Amino acid sequence: MAKLYNEGNNMKYQWHAIYTRMNHEKTIENELLEKNIEVYLPKKRVLHQWSDRKRWIEEPLFRPYLFVCVSAKEYQKVLDVPSVISYICFCGKAAVIPPEQIDLIKVLVQEQYLFDISCHPLQHGQKVKIANGALKGFSGEVLETKNNHKIQVYIEALSCSIIFEVDHKDLIAL
Repeated sequence: MAKLYNEGNNMKYQWHAIYTRMNHEKTIENELLEKNIEVYLPKKRVLHQWSDRKRWIEEPLFRPYLFVCVSAKEYQKVLDVPSVISYICFCGKAAVIPPEQIDLIKVLVQEQYLFDISCHPLQHGQKVKIANGALKGFSGEVLETKNNHKIQVYIEALSCSIIFEVDHKDLIAL
């Protein structure tokens, strides 16, 4: 969960997405950690094929983005890291990502759920909340395909959706 301190002294910590140079995500993650900045780089395991061998590697889930949880005091420190290009902004301000969306990504990655990332918003369906399991309490929109229920959670700051399957008996209509 994101840190929260004295809001009156610009010490409110919020999650933001930063845009980086391609393939520099892991290096930037390490540099931010060295500066004691909370950073989250979701990764996925993929089987990589070279000409002479195959090997499982970890790749960033959202290329070329990372998530940082910073206060106004730390905001500029992130931009000072080489290969950080900018914050993802709307109307000239860094977009704030709700901590619930960061928590959802962490659970999906940690529990190794099968899910897809879509950068094309899907058709909007009924809003639901997950009632059981590791994702209990998270909400999204239902996308029904044949006999499966798929949940879509839209991350506005990245213009991406996370889509994963949940059994219909674990959903509560909102």
